[in-house]
Amino acid sequence: MYIPPLEYTSPATIAEALKALENTKGATPLAGGTDLVVMMKEGRAAPPGLVSLRHLDELKALTIEGDKCTLGASVTVSQIEKSKLSKMNPGFADMVRNMASPPIRNRATVGGNLCTAAACADIPPILMVNDAQVTIASSTGERSVPLVDFFTGPRQTQLNSDELLLRVSCRANNKGTSYIKFGPRKVVNIAIVGVACALELDGDNVSSLKVAVTAASPTPILMDTDTLQASGEVANAELWGRVAQLALKQLAPISDIRASAEYRMELAQVGVIRACETAFARLKGGADA
Repeated sequence: MYIPPLEYTSPATIAEALKALENTKGATPLAGGTDLVVMMKEGRAAPPGLVSLRHLDELKALTIEGDKCTLGASVTVSQIEKSKLSKMNPGFADMVRNMASPPIRNRATVGGNLCTAAACADIPPILMVNDAQVTIASSTGERSVPLVDFFTGPRQTQLNSDELLLRVSCRANNKGTSYIKFGPRKVVNIAIVGVACALELDGDNVSSLKVAVTAASPTPILMDTDTLQASGEVANAELWGRVAQLALKQLAPISDIRASAEYRMELAQVGVIRACETAFARLKGGADA
C-alpha cells in the first residue's frame, strides 16, 4: 500500500527529537521500523509525522556495570545477541534465537518492541523477570517507570505524545533465566505463547521465582509472585506443575487466527513448566536445554 505524504524529521539531539514530537501532534518516533513501517503500508497506522532516531547515538548504547545492564532504546536485537548480556543472562539468548530472522534482528530495536506494545511482543517478558525499568523523557525532564506498569492495553503504553523512551535498565547477571516460545512455525515466528522465567535457589529450595507470559493476555504480563507460591518450596517437577496451574489463573488469552484461547492456555501451562525446568538446569550446571 502507498504511504501518504507526512512530515519527516531527523534530529541530531534528544532535545531536538522532543521538540519535533511537540511540534507535530501525533508524530511517531522511528527506530528500526520493522513493525511501524509495515503497519503504515497496511493502513493500520497513519502518523502525521515521523521523528527518526537514527542520529541519536546515545540511544544505541548497551552498557553493563556491575549487576546492572542499560539498553538504549535504539539497541538492536542483534546487539543483544553479540553482547555479554546473552552469556550472563541466558534468557536473553533464548529470546534472540526465537525472534524473527537475522535481517530483522539487525534493525528491530528494544524501544520499538516495547513502544509498539503488541500483546505478543518477545522482548518484554525477559525484561520483566529481570526487574526492568524504563526511562522516559519529555521537555520538562525524565521519569522512570517499572516495565510491568508501562503497558496499559494492546498497542497502548504510558508514553504521552510528547515523550520519548530513552532506555531500559535491568538485571545483568542472572544465570537462572530462560525464555520458551511457541509459534506456528519453527522460525520467524509470531508468538502464540511465550514464557520467561527467572529462578534463584537456596540449596534445593526456591528463594525467588519470577514468570512472565506474552501473547496470552491483552499485554505481556508478569505473574504475581505471591500467587505462584514457590518461595521456600523444594525445586522439583511437582512444584513446576503447581506453579503452572497457578499462573494460568492470571491469564486472559483471546482466540485469533493463530490459536484459540483454550490452546493458548494449554501452551502457557507447558511453557511455564519448561521455562522453570530450563532455568533450574542452568543453575545446576546441566545442559543448556
